[in-house]
Amino acid sequence: MGDNVSDVPTLTVLHSSSGSKSEIQIPLAASLNVLKDEVSRSNLGPVDRQHQRLFHLGRELKSGRRSLLSLGVGRFGNFLIHLHSTQPKTFELSSDEDEDDDDDSDVVVEEVVASPFIPEASSAPEHRSEKRNEIQVVDLQESDDEVELVEPPPARRRRIN
Repeated sequence: MGDNVSDVPTLTVLHSSSGSKSEIQIPLAASLNVLKDEVSRSNLGPVDRQHQRLFHLGRELKSGRRSLLSLGVGRFGNFLIHLHSTQPKTFELSSDEDEDDDDDSDVVVEEVVASPFIPEASSAPEHRSEKRNEIQVVDLQESDDEVELVEPPPARRRRIN
């Protein structure tokens, strides 16, 4: 191949969630990371490199330092790349209407008060006793405060031949 215009093919990148597409001219000798940077700067939106999953001919392109040619881009005359973005959507927390209101009448402040019905963490009963295999079982249906210790059945060991 010489230094002519055909050395720089036009890759069509198709965004899987929105169906929008972008055409990017990039040499096949460029690495996958360079393509991901170009995709981030295209009209497909600012998608960070680590949140881009690019697919070509049904295979995910993963090796960022390998060239596009070695990854098979352009094989069979196919220059279509599918982009799947794993980047979470960003939401605007304030709007123009919120900025116009200067009064704080919409602000609600709630006070958290400890409930007498929720036991403190330090007063919670121990579920394991000091012995390794004993488990304390608390019967919630009885009103007295008796605690019954139930030993688990002995473990069976099998010999592996």
